[in-house]
Amino acid sequence: MTHCRAYRTGLAACLLCWAALLSAQAVVSPEVDLRDSSQQHLLRTRRGDRLLGRLLFVQAPEAGFRLRSGDTLFFDLSSLKTVEVLKPPRLRQKTPTNILFPDLFVSNTAYSLEKGLRQFRNTQLAWNHADFAATNHYSIGLGYLLPFHLLVRTKAASSSENRFNLGAGINFLFSLGPGEEFPRKAHFYTALSLGEADKFFNINAGYAIDLSRGSRSGFLFSGGGAFRLSKHWFILADNLLLLGRDGGRLYPGLGLSYAGKYSRLDLGYFYFTTFTTETASSPGIGYSRFF
Repeated sequence: MTHCRAYRTGLAACLLCWAALLSAQAVVSPEVDLRDSSQQHLLRTRRGDRLLGRLLFVQAPEAGFRLRSGDTLFFDLSSLKTVEVLKPPRLRQKTPTNILFPDLFVSNTAYSLEKGLRQFRNTQLAWNHADFAATNHYSIGLGYLLPFHLLVRTKAASSSENRFNLGAGINFLFSLGPGEEFPRKAHFYTALSLGEADKFFNINAGYAIDLSRGSRSGFLFSGGGAFRLSKHWFILADNLLLLGRDGGRLYPGLGLSYAGKYSRLDLGYFYFTTFTTETASSPGIGYSRFF
């Protein structure tokens, strides 16, 4: 009888030890490595405490935890909720990781840069402008168009995390020439970008208002988009339809884009216009730098 009672007592003790060990395995993350002195740990108790420091040991029925202040605390395993590796805070991304197409070859999209980012854009060596993202949805820009034109632009866009994005903006082109025959225009547009940031269709519809005698007013429509081929390479399409007094005229645009971490290079056959009376498609090059 005595031997039976002792056996039961020993069995109960073993079961308690195993339960404690299983409890320890349940609350301690497998990423916790007690041999790695560089690790920092976050300990949560069942009553809601959050402590930062290092887990020293787990030995049923308790665990030792050293706080950042140097003090060591001992906890009953049943009082612990979790112990996990403390992840370093994520630094704010200063370079674009997915939105590399606020513009196609020439057309504006409904995507906007992340707040605080700036973009320099050169198209056909003659068209240069820099944009600054004042917010995640609004940017302003200033540029120079050879030989003597000043470009001022602004754009508002919806969230880039959605599949359906809307944008609207204005491009002002001012001639720095002395005569009235030099063009001055205001281009009002709306843009729709449908899809993911690395594969989307883009539609742009707008109207260019003549502010001088040297240019014509008219509707402008463009359709295109970007499609990722690999990590860095994209197919880029940007087709322009001009509607004026003489009817409509289509200017096709197709090419390749290489997108790096800080920059983007476009090569293809696309339209180019200075908002004058002349617009044409030709082999071209475009470059964007994000900073």
